[in-house]
Amino acid sequence: MKRSLNGLLPLALLGFFLAQAAHADVVDDVWRGTNIRLNAARIRVKGNDYATGYWLLPKAANTLNLNVPARQFGLNSDLVLHMYGSRSGNVITWTFDDTLPSRYNLGDSTYVTRVRGTLKAYARQVRGSDDPFCNSAACPHNVELTLAPGSSAKVSGYKTFIFDIDFTEDVQVKQFVAYGGVPRPRLSSMAVVTPSSRCPSSGPSELSGDVVLSSPAPTGGILVDLMSVDASVGVLPVRVPEGQRSARFTLRLPPYWTGPTVVYGASGGVRKSVKVGVRPCLVHVFPFVRWYLIDSLYAPAHLLNGGAVIARYKEAESDVLLTGKGEAYWLNEVLGAEQVRVTGVNSTGDIFGTAYTAKGPNAFLLRSEDVKAGAEQWLEGWEAVTANAHGTLLVRDPNDGKGIYLVDEVGPARHPGLSELLPSRVLFNALGEVAVTLETEKGLRAARVYGKDVQVLLDNESEVTALNDVGVFVGTALDSDKRPRPFVWSRQEEARWLPMPKGAVSAKAVAINDGGWVLGTATAEDGKTQVPFLASPDGKTATRLDEVLPEELKKAGYRVLRALALADDFSVLVQALDGQGQRVHLVLSP
Repeated sequence: MKRSLNGLLPLALLGFFLAQAAHADVVDDVWRGTNIRLNAARIRVKGNDYATGYWLLPKAANTLNLNVPARQFGLNSDLVLHMYGSRSGNVITWTFDDTLPSRYNLGDSTYVTRVRGTLKAYARQVRGSDDPFCNSAACPHNVELTLAPGSSAKVSGYKTFIFDIDFTEDVQVKQFVAYGGVPRPRLSSMAVVTPSSRCPSSGPSELSGDVVLSSPAPTGGILVDLMSVDASVGVLPVRVPEGQRSARFTLRLPPYWTGPTVVYGASGGVRKSVKVGVRPCLVHVFPFVRWYLIDSLYAPAHLLNGGAVIARYKEAESDVLLTGKGEAYWLNEVLGAEQVRVTGVNSTGDIFGTAYTAKGPNAFLLRSEDVKAGAEQWLEGWEAVTANAHGTLLVRDPNDGKGIYLVDEVGPARHPGLSELLPSRVLFNALGEVAVTLETEKGLRAARVYGKDVQVLLDNESEVTALNDVGVFVGTALDSDKRPRPFVWSRQEEARWLPMPKGAVSAKAVAINDGGWVLGTATAEDGKTQVPFLASPDGKTATRLDEVLPEELKKAGYRVLRALALADDFSVLVQALDGQGQRVHLVLSP
């Protein structure tokens, strides 16, 4: 489902000036919803108080009319009030004029035969919680109705004193509180994405989850209740935006957490659960047993879990999603664009980039597992820079060379730490950390940006090349011999050099997964031979990819030339030389 955002100031101002008119939308919800939940009502007539509450009053959809039995107001009468509703702005007016089926005795030989009047109620949007007194899935929840000025009522009848004397008595409406709107949408499904390589980390980390509703959220959106059985795992209710059926939420894990825990979600009377845990860290090298060859018409650049790749079709200069099953999705056709340039992918399966149409650039984010659904986010006039595992985009204005913007539900807003920087490389993780390469007076420097804080990672000339979702930065820096060498940095361990394969004199890091495995390409002593490798998380070993190739590729004489990408499920994308000396692209999986 596409969400179109832009955050332009004129639209923001327009929304501000029209805010009062927008309140009428909640009356629309009352109109199309069923039932009115009466929490409290109190009237006073002839010195007596009558009160009631906690009733679910039936109402048909697409009307404001109500038929209310008088017994629900504590009156021992068969009277049914026929309340005819109308609207003006955010005020609903109900009028009624009914004759009692039989007289009602108020005591002291006084009888009521007719009731008439007007009830006015303010309609106010209520965000996030159901009526606390209603345990039915059919209860309305998103509009609160409270007494408005202009409410009045009268009762008419007669008093018997030798003979009957007619009377009309004013009724004081003292209180009215009710809920209206549409029932809370039912929770259809819930999932938490646990990357395959994720294992206990030395610092806090986060996982991304999704909730899906059975129907679109009403005006103002709704909160889906979330709870973790393990209290050390942080999770908050998530708001599904108005008109949307899904939303992402964040699960916060403490340091060294392994689990498991159970996360519960609830909405509309439906409760779902999902078990969450992380695997032990993989510390030993693994062989690749599966592989496939990418057609030479494509130039692959990004790798997703399951072996899917994003590749550039050489003749069209537009990007294509190639699945591990041999399917091809032309992203310009999926997005209705002339050309699509993918900026990157993340561990939760998002694809993000810029789609170019006749009107200009449009930043987008879509889910690879549901590519046919099109863009989940679409920002007209913006170019995508990067996105994290929670689906949060960083974008830039192509007409303004300065500043990078973070996209939230309202639209793009300047990132406080990147507003004055002009980085040549920008990466973004689930913790909100940004990895950048900066041009300084001393040359290029790898840096961490978090909020407004900018921290250079090491004094050496360096550049950042990768960043995982547990806060480990990877880059390449010049050592004391002025040779490039890969390094990792984290807040817990600061910077340390990575090992290189035996016989290598220099190397460059390419990628890192959440388990801390680093993919890189080294250069041998001859200065020409390229040696792609995997470095272990403990920094003790660097294994040549040629040593862990599938046996059939080894026998066929394949040799890996260059490492290109590493997926979270440990698949790698490489350029290789086949047995006939032809350059090919391979996806290797353990």
